[in-house]
Parts: sequence; C-alpha cells; structure tokens
Amino acid sequence: MNMEPMNPVRMKQHLLPACLALFAAFGSLVTPAHSQTFPSRPVKLIAPFPPGGPVDTLSRIVGEKFQQRTGQPVVVDNRPGGAGNIGIDMVAKAAPDGYSWLFVPQGNITINATLIPNMPFNWERDFAPVTLIAYAPNMLAVNPSVPAKTTQELIAYAKANPGKLTYGSPGIGSALHLIGELMRREAGIDIVHVPYKGTTQAMQDLIGGQISMMFGSVPVLLPQVKAGKLRGIAVTTAKRSEAVPELPTLIEGGLKNLDIPSWYGALVPAGTPRETIAKIQSEIAAIVALPDVHAKLEAQGLYAVANKPEEFAAQIKRETAVWAKVIREAGIKAE
Repeated sequence: MNMEPMNPVRMKQHLLPACLALFAAFGSLVTPAHSQTFPSRPVKLIAPFPPGGPVDTLSRIVGEKFQQRTGQPVVVDNRPGGAGNIGIDMVAKAAPDGYSWLFVPQGNITINATLIPNMPFNWERDFAPVTLIAYAPNMLAVNPSVPAKTTQELIAYAKANPGKLTYGSPGIGSALHLIGELMRREAGIDIVHVPYKGTTQAMQDLIGGQISMMFGSVPVLLPQVKAGKLRGIAVTTAKRSEAVPELPTLIEGGLKNLDIPSWYGALVPAGTPRETIAKIQSEIAAIVALPDVHAKLEAQGLYAVANKPEEFAAQIKRETAVWAKVIREAGIKAE
C-alpha cells in the first residue's frame, strides 16, 4: 500500500477546520449556561408586604403570566414586617443569578433611603433596577366644607387663612405625607399635617370634616368624590387620569414640580448579569402589555409602564434627590 506522507501545507489545511471546531465546542462549554437558558428553574418573587395589597396583587398577576410564557413558575413569597425592610433585605442578600426578584413601591426606595437611617441594605450598592412596572395617579381631595374647587382657589384660601387647613396622611414620612409637604413648599402656604395609622382612618376623618384635605390614590378617593362626600381638586401626575379626565393636574394649577404618581418597580440583587436583567425586563414588559393584564391593572387603578433598566435607575436617582431635600429641609423623622 502506498503510504505517501502528507504535504505539510495540506496537513495544515485539514487540521485548521478541526481545530476551529474544537475551539468552538470548548467555547460553548465555558460560556455560562445561565445566560443561554434563563430561566431554567422557578423564580422567587419577594413581596415585602402582606397578601391582598397592591404589591402582592401585582406580583401574582405578573408571576402567573411569567409561568405561562416561560414554563417556569414564580413563587410569590410574602415577607411583611419592618415597613417592608425584612423582605427587602432578603433580596439584598440573595444570589445575583436572576432567580430572586423584588417588587416594591416607590416610597421604600426613594423616600426610605433618606428617612430611615442605618438600614441593613443600601439601594445603590445592593440592588439593580429592572423596570418601573406600573404607576397610579394620586388625587387631592377636600372636604366639601372647604370653599375651593380648583388648585388656585385652594392656594388662595390657604394664603388668606394660614394654619387653618389640615391634610391627613397614612403616616409620617409616607409618600402621601411628603406630597403634601412638597405642595406646601411649592405653593408657599401654611397647612398642617395630621398623620394617621393608615389611609382608611384618614379618609374617614376627611369625610367627617375633622381634617380639610388629603392626597390618596384615585381608586380609593374616587368613589367618595362621586358620592358627593368629598370634592376632587386635582391629580398628581403630568397628564390627567383616564379615570377622572375632567379633573386637572396640579401642574395645570401652577405647581410645576408636582408630577408625583405612586409607582411599583422590580429590582434584583446587584451583580445580576446584564443579559439576565434584560430578559426579565422584556418578559415583564410583554406581560403588562397583554390585554387581560392591562384590564386587571386598570381595575387596580394602575397603568403599565415597563421602562428600561437604565431609565428606571435614572428615575430612582432623580426622585430620591427630590425627597431627600424635602425630608432634610422639613426636618422629617421616621416614626
């Protein structure tokens, strides 16, 4: 048999494709499988408040659809306590692999960062923003005995009667307290804050005339406005609410910095791979755009947003700076 040795040039030509194939195969082995297969197991979504509230409801709506879309369930784990800080701290200490999510309202991020010192976690250091999921417009409502029907009339009345108007909130340092404080400062009026242990008690006293006005979510206050027990003055968003399109915004009333909706966002532990964060964001965006989910959110007074991680991070930074200034200059301390 003729065993003529192969020409070195031809040998290189034969070996090169084989080597390239070997390197490609090796590369596929060392590329993190997580980035290619996420999600490959159940996700735990920490809701740091009791069942039945807006965070819990939003978590379960998104979790159910995520399972339908990916085949991987989301286990909603309610961990209330410490004004939400117990559940939040769990996510801060979780593995940064995309399988631990946090749904949380704005106040826990943008207000508590300044209001509550010595928290066991740091929002900038320990979390990566994923997306702003949805927002809810707030409404400013007054007792019908207050002789004002517009923002301008309310400001004029407050200036003519310093210290007479009172506004209720669900507690010192709550978002609804700080909105009132921001309005007080922006309008240059003297109004008195009256804190309660929840929105329900504050609303009852507003209806009863024990306090003059309050900020609250549109779904909570609107039924009382329609029943004639309260009078709606304005909403706190840049645009009018679809639920009450006849009600102007505070911005229309001359308070240019009062674009303050309530919102809910998703975060994961810092260090979570960027491609995983992008995948989570895209799934949440697709879910909240579904017609049936859109309808469920609207029933809760919520409007879907689902912005990009960098947009959400910028919003958190901006709002945190606003509330830090209000808290420090007003000397507000946590209860």
